[in-house]
Amino acid sequence: MSKLKRVYTSRTFKLCVVIAVQIFYVFYIIGRLVSRDTLLFNKISIPSGVIYNIMLVIGIFVALSVFAKNDLNPVYKTMWIFIIAAVPVAGTIVYLLWGDRKIAKRNAEKISMSVGKSRDALAKFKRNINPSVLSGGEKASARYLQNFADAPVYKNTYAEYYAWGEEFFESLLCELEKAEKFIFIEYFIIKNGYMWDKVYEVLKRKAEAGVEVRLIYDAFGSMFDVSEDFWVEMRNAGIKCCKFNPIRFTWRLTEYTFLNHRDHRKICVIDGNVGFTGGINIADEYINHEKRFGTWKDTAVMLKGDAVYSLTNTFLKTWTYVGLDTSDNYEKFAPTFSADTDYYVQPYDDAPGDAENVSENSYFNVICHARKYVYITTPYLVIDNEMFTALSLAAKSGVDVRIVTPGIPDKKYIYTLTQSYYPDLIRAGVKIYEYSPGFMHAKMFVRDDEQAIVGSANLDYRSLYLHFENCCAFYGGPVVKSVKEDFENIFNVSRRITEEDIGSVTKGKRFLQVLLKFFAPVM
Repeated sequence: MSKLKRVYTSRTFKLCVVIAVQIFYVFYIIGRLVSRDTLLFNKISIPSGVIYNIMLVIGIFVALSVFAKNDLNPVYKTMWIFIIAAVPVAGTIVYLLWGDRKIAKRNAEKISMSVGKSRDALAKFKRNINPSVLSGGEKASARYLQNFADAPVYKNTYAEYYAWGEEFFESLLCELEKAEKFIFIEYFIIKNGYMWDKVYEVLKRKAEAGVEVRLIYDAFGSMFDVSEDFWVEMRNAGIKCCKFNPIRFTWRLTEYTFLNHRDHRKICVIDGNVGFTGGINIADEYINHEKRFGTWKDTAVMLKGDAVYSLTNTFLKTWTYVGLDTSDNYEKFAPTFSADTDYYVQPYDDAPGDAENVSENSYFNVICHARKYVYITTPYLVIDNEMFTALSLAAKSGVDVRIVTPGIPDKKYIYTLTQSYYPDLIRAGVKIYEYSPGFMHAKMFVRDDEQAIVGSANLDYRSLYLHFENCCAFYGGPVVKSVKEDFENIFNVSRRITEEDIGSVTKGKRFLQVLLKFFAPVM
């Protein structure tokens, strides 16, 4: 009985229910369109067969438009073309609802406005550094992010790395207590429990004391963990709050769809001088207060100084996008503190409406410029051909390429899909490790003792193509060293996957992996 309860109370079960409802709704729409009993078709007397053929023609044009798009990954295109060809009517409607990564026009206009305001504010902030002061691969990576992600490089910023959620949480509470002007919080998941209660206690007191508190949480990421009127409760406490991309079931294709374009970012900014980011959400499992999937391993960083301004701008762009206040003067939230440091920090963000796949390209730069080693952690290893080629080529060129994935998964189907990439990567010379103590949720890259990235972007299609993400690149300094040391500790408690492990996979599991791999772009 307890096992059954764990199933129907799990996030995966609830997600499946929501997806089933959406699929049922799609077929309901189709039924209404082709039914002779609807008011519309009674009036104009169009046979349902004609309606079906019209929709079939539309499906052909949709499939051709998918094929013609140069900004879509080939695997993503192949999957959707096959689905549309196999079930033309349902496939076309499902693609229009879920498949097109393009943001609706009115939302694209809001993003454009927020990006423009942020770009102007960052240009007026004169404390950024020219990437030319860096060398080699660092310079190339920094230039790309500056030119194509509007991400300045900063020097006068103290940075601290947290190898565990517990360490991050302690520091977060300490810094929140010091807030005097404003607190900005943006997280994919906020979950009722010990961690949120402690944070909320501080936020409520600060709001009562006149500190401006703003909170953004993702409507889908938090839908199972907070009440529907959570935002009302926050506003009653004096906290300006909104949920990102509210879930709407509608036949109007111009409306939001519930799966795509989630706000997967993790940001907290305090008075413009202190900022936190990384992979950690506000939920008890991230600090191991609640034990789910063994020991939960996640990481974060704290910034103090000039580079916090980029985190502030990322939050304000989202705030402008959700439309609560489009009149903000970004410059009034600039930092008033600069640290005396000699290393470089570059926070950056990524959005599905961008012309560039910034998160993926920044990872490519790390891999391609590695000369000795590149170490990676990711909870989900669902990669496209370009990422596979980059990892394989680096390993074949003599670079020590290591990837750490979870030893205990949070989603078994994604874990099975992740393992499907092991054989070809291992044969190319990539070393795969599974984190034995439990679930690995950290998203980190480090190479050659020179560069590290810590952030929110997973190595999967949804993070790299469909979600709003943010990360931070470090060039030299204590964070790069700390990340490298943490990796060494991770390897010591992880199990390396061998050729024997690959060979022991059953035929049934291999078939399931092939099937899951086909649908990988929507997972």
